Amino acid sequence: MPGPANKSKKKGTGKTKTLDVSESSSQLNAANPNQCSSFEADDNGTMRRNRSHKVKGTGNSKKSPNPIQCLTLEEDEMTRCNQPATEGYPRPERCKVHQNQYRLMYKKYKDASKVVDDVKSGRELPTKQDIERYTNLDTTLEKIRWLRKYLESIRVERTGRDIHQRRFFLKADDGHKKRIKALAKKMVTAVEILSSLQERALDLYVASNPGCDWMRPVQLPKNFGSTVDPIPTETIVEAAQPKIHLPNYGSKTRMLSAPRSSEPADEDLIDLEHQAQKNRLLHGFKMFMDPECVASFYHDEMGLDTSDPSIKTLTSIFQDVLQQYARRIIFHEPDLFFKSLDKVSFKDLLLADDFSNEDVAKFSLLFQARLGFGLVWFKDAVIDALVMSKKGTAANIGKLSSRHQVLGGWIYNCAHTHTIPHEAWWHMLTLLEPPADVENRFVRLCNNFDDMINFLSFGAIGMVPPPTFCSGQYYETDAVASRKHLSLSGVVVTDMVSSPRAQYMNGPIPTTRRGKMPGCIVWRQLETRAHMFGALRNEPDLFNDAFLRELQARPDLFQVVTRSETDPGHDVQVFGAGPTNALPAMRHRQFEAPPAPFANRPTGSGEWMVSRSAVDVLYGTHAKMPGAPKQPFPGYLQILNGGKSRGWFFRFKKFPVKYIAILDTIPNRHSSVLARNVAWAALRAGGYGEGEYDARMYARASDKLFQKRAEEILAWMPESCGGWKATKMEDGFD
Repeated sequence: MPGPANKSKKKGTGKTKTLDVSESSSQLNAANPNQCSSFEADDNGTMRRNRSHKVKGTGNSKKSPNPIQCLTLEEDEMTRCNQPATEGYPRPERCKVHQNQYRLMYKKYKDASKVVDDVKSGRELPTKQDIERYTNLDTTLEKIRWLRKYLESIRVERTGRDIHQRRFFLKADDGHKKRIKALAKKMVTAVEILSSLQERALDLYVASNPGCDWMRPVQLPKNFGSTVDPIPTETIVEAAQPKIHLPNYGSKTRMLSAPRSSEPADEDLIDLEHQAQKNRLLHGFKMFMDPECVASFYHDEMGLDTSDPSIKTLTSIFQDVLQQYARRIIFHEPDLFFKSLDKVSFKDLLLADDFSNEDVAKFSLLFQARLGFGLVWFKDAVIDALVMSKKGTAANIGKLSSRHQVLGGWIYNCAHTHTIPHEAWWHMLTLLEPPADVENRFVRLCNNFDDMINFLSFGAIGMVPPPTFCSGQYYETDAVASRKHLSLSGVVVTDMVSSPRAQYMNGPIPTTRRGKMPGCIVWRQLETRAHMFGALRNEPDLFNDAFLRELQARPDLFQVVTRSETDPGHDVQVFGAGPTNALPAMRHRQFEAPPAPFANRPTGSGEWMVSRSAVDVLYGTHAKMPGAPKQPFPGYLQILNGGKSRGWFFRFKKFPVKYIAILDTIPNRHSSVLARNVAWAALRAGGYGEGEYDARMYARASDKLFQKRAEEILAWMPESCGGWKATKMEDGFD
């Protein structure tokens, strides 16, 4: 229990004893709220500050030498009230201020409880099937108003009981626990029904108002990674009670308290809790409405000089991006859009009485899904903001018939389909700060191969962490740099696989089986080749032709399979060093020879058995392994075309490409060696290097490539943004 133990002197003994507060407390008596008191310390404090208060007089004619301390916790739910307990029956348990607050709170949530129970025992909630049959807009709106009242009653009772438990109980009351849990379930049901009613009301509104078809929101995208599963109503309700999770753009955001009454004893604790949440809401969304808040973010969090005109342009773009993204959320979410129809600004919507805490929570959860299904909307918001920053061009983004006003601003009810500007990629990646292994989500934004290469190029200059498939260390080397240089060159690499073997495992391995020839045993030999998978531009391209010629000229290093999506069937092009133009990804053989030490093993002989060919890397196979049953080896295109490509790079691609699989000619090496050799071939094809691979020559060539591409994709950036400077690999050789 927080605070010092309560002590009182026992008359006639001169000794003291510890007061057991639980002896002076009782469970809640609904008939007499004065008989209930006490508290329970809880770590979940409210956001309002503590206030000390003075008690004017007492309710006792005689002053106790050691009065009982008020058993209520202050608003931080940690500090015990330091005033004497003067109110309560049969013995004082609270000070006058907290007793009055308790009475007001108790009456309010019990009145709300009666409304909730009346609905349960009388008027039934409509089902979704009932709602689908509604044809009258006015009747539907009336049911919405009634259900909002019911939902507000649940919220008041739940908040009141929650405050009661946190601050006025010594021990959690089982009855309160059960009731709060039941209220949570009722709220989930009510929110779901209200959502259905509002969606139906919007449909009826559109049907009765010709020319308003544009108001029919597009359904939320589905199957876009793990973050786009429909937000459960339970999650929305939980986020709305008791605290709302708001967008956070820096640790210096200050939480605001609710306006306070001049008389603490008259304060409505339930209303204060709700008002505090509303204040936190408005403060959390100041980024949408207050340019000074955006400027402060750029100055405090990014260290930029916000007095510079170009930085002011950046802050304006940032705010426009947030507003445009918020408008798209509201436009695509039926509940939120229905409530925005008669509103002229974000503040107008946020302050509206019908914009509930559940609406806030839903909006906030959708806003936080920027890297999920909201990513397409965010991209469009960035493009909108960039066009808006160039005065007088707001109408030139797309068709005027697709442009509509939402909350005082214009949005388009369709996605932008042109090539994404370099500046837009920079703003997107700067604001989103994506983690590793989410590149496939950004492929959904790409309208052509140039978009995909530009995105990967921004990742190559450090704006997206490298994927884990190329960052694994092998003898202190990895394929991160090689993959970056391939991206900058125009080669998409989406996976690398290798099974490096210890040196003593390369070559024939003896078994315990005796051979048929006298004095011989059976030896086995297994080869696995590292491979990488990706894509090239499908259209005729000078770099592609030069790159493929570089690969084809080195069968001692590369085995290659390409597949154009515009070719019929499963047509592939294969070249390499094998008898059928490409060595397999995996093969094995066994032969008989006398036992021998590892240092003097016999040379392998006999026919190779192919377990997985180079083409199988694309289309898969069931392979027979030595000493094991057949097992599947799925191919990349088999997975992509089979509907099991969740999380794969090309899953959301919208344009044809030429897939390419490159295998290492030398078996049992790590994929980082293959990646380095392929990157050198790309540098040669681009005219940045020549001759055989050499570490210094590679560094010099890659520095040239990096400088050229960085200049191309960052040419728009003003110096006041900090500019950019490329480090050089060649400097590491000094």
